[in-house]
Amino acid sequence: MARVRIASLAEIPPGQMFEYTDGDDRFLVCNVDGKLHAVDGTCPHRGGPLFHGALHGATLVCPWHAWEFDCRSGEYDYNPELRLETFRVEVEHGSVYLVIP
Repeated sequence: MARVRIASLAEIPPGQMFEYTDGDDRFLVCNVDGKLHAVDGTCPHRGGPLFHGALHGATLVCPWHAWEFDCRSGEYDYNPELRLETFRVEVEHGSVYLVIP
């Protein structure tokens, strides 16, 4: 596992998203009411870049076809068995770290 510093906490205020890329991999960190959640940043439907979508509370909306996911669990709203992969986020001394397997 890799623990990567991706941002300062100030860069991801409540209600906002932050995208981190590593090669072809996209990760999306969402701040929901002050708590950070990380998911795969690519929509499983057609590969839409979720960072360019919208965040409404905990609902992440894909910009291409409006698929909706809960960014806390990765769950797709119409089929809870379809999920975005989730990742652990850690905050230490004002820095945000993503734990990537």
